[in-house]
Amino acid sequence: MSEFERQHPVAAVSRAFGLIRGNIVTILVFLFVGAQSDNFPFLWWIGGLFIFLLIIGAANWWRFLYKMDGDTLHIRSGIFVRKDLYLTKDRIQVIDISSGVIQRLFGLVRLDIQTAGATSRQAAIDAITKVKAMEINRVLRDIHSDPGEFGQVSEEIGISDSDVLKKLDLPHKELLIAASTSGSFGIALSVLATIFSQIEPLISESEMFEYLFSIIPSQTDAVMIGITIFIFIAFAWLLSFFSTLFTYGNFKLIVKEKEIIISRGIFEKKRVTIPYNRIQAIHVSEGLIRQPLGYASIHLESAGYGDEKGTGSIVLFPLIRRTNIIQLLNDVLPDYEKEMPGIKPPSRALRRYIFKSSFPITIVTGVLFWYLSLNLWIWLIPIGSLFWGWLKYKDAALAWGEDILLFRSRQLSKSTAYIKKKRVQDAIIFQNVFQRYRNLCSVQIHVASGDRGKSFMVDDLEYDEGIRLLNAVRKNGISAENRIPEETLNKIQVPGWI
Repeated sequence: MSEFERQHPVAAVSRAFGLIRGNIVTILVFLFVGAQSDNFPFLWWIGGLFIFLLIIGAANWWRFLYKMDGDTLHIRSGIFVRKDLYLTKDRIQVIDISSGVIQRLFGLVRLDIQTAGATSRQAAIDAITKVKAMEINRVLRDIHSDPGEFGQVSEEIGISDSDVLKKLDLPHKELLIAASTSGSFGIALSVLATIFSQIEPLISESEMFEYLFSIIPSQTDAVMIGITIFIFIAFAWLLSFFSTLFTYGNFKLIVKEKEIIISRGIFEKKRVTIPYNRIQAIHVSEGLIRQPLGYASIHLESAGYGDEKGTGSIVLFPLIRRTNIIQLLNDVLPDYEKEMPGIKPPSRALRRYIFKSSFPITIVTGVLFWYLSLNLWIWLIPIGSLFWGWLKYKDAALAWGEDILLFRSRQLSKSTAYIKKKRVQDAIIFQNVFQRYRNLCSVQIHVASGDRGKSFMVDDLEYDEGIRLLNAVRKNGISAENRIPEETLNKIQVPGWI
């Protein structure tokens, strides 16, 4: 592959649909406004918009060229300003191979190549054949295999069974539970609220509210508000449910000698390849709904992975029973120490956790109660924040072993993070005035992840323990401090899933 090549022409359509998907809310509002106006040349504007997007997509396709030159991928792109991007195998962090509905119609895939730089998202080839994508993946991943191997590649995800150590699937029961308890419910609710806020004046002017109220039996205003809220919540939950179901359907986790391969998706199939030496941290998230049910999700942080938001988090396993986490981590990442002695904040830190969780909420509740003359039931919110503060104190913990750090904390979800010491970018302890008075400190570490990095923090630990952690993290740290001393106060066993 020494000469420049173009993508399949379907890349022009794929790019146009990508622009539509990225601006879907604006387009929906535009369509609704145009449909309600008699003077607005609605059909002309819609036709012109789609023609314009197709022209942009075609221009991008024509000006986009790529070629393999030895072990370097050379991409040349740009309609007016030409950009040359060179990717060598020593810079590659993560390789994604996905196939959306459009690509699958033509037997094509999309290839995303992630590096440690912020320009990694430019290294995307929208429409090439699966064999060509696998050949580029083979060269950049430095996988030694025969060309004939591709005849035995799985049609579903393009993986050879020759060096697979283990395959893990997501059972249908867990998939349904994951969809039912997805954290994207809040996002779906906010999207619906945004759309409704844009079209609500138009609905009011069209007298749709009056028509809906007329077909519902006579009720009080409170009941109508309750019905409206229920409808919003039901639609948001359904949107979240099916979004998660389609995203993680056909989930497979492939464990190989040097890398992990994750494939998922029903309509848009996606495959992510993560080399072991690019993993920066592992963190286990136990959500508000999932934790009481005994479930959690497992994520990886990769230095080179970057989505549209610049984050480097990859879902290693979307849902797993808490009691099975250690076994899965032993199967996938055996070189990580999983359980170790840890420490938790001292008892005198409890009042700080409760105060920080309850004080702002109590002030806001008092102001709303006073000015809006709300019901006394509103004070259940600050009472609940007291329990929330206690829960954050109970879940906070810190541990370190020979080469592993473990941070456990809670914001909304309970998070447990494993970080190898050599992956730590920086470690910080800091004190405010109140912490200094009580000889407490906050401990924070930072690892490379995506474009922005990732931080983990535990509040209000003993100051001496924070200093001991810094000594343990140092490259030439004191070997005697590679373990938490036996005489340490507030000592516990973490993470405590078994």
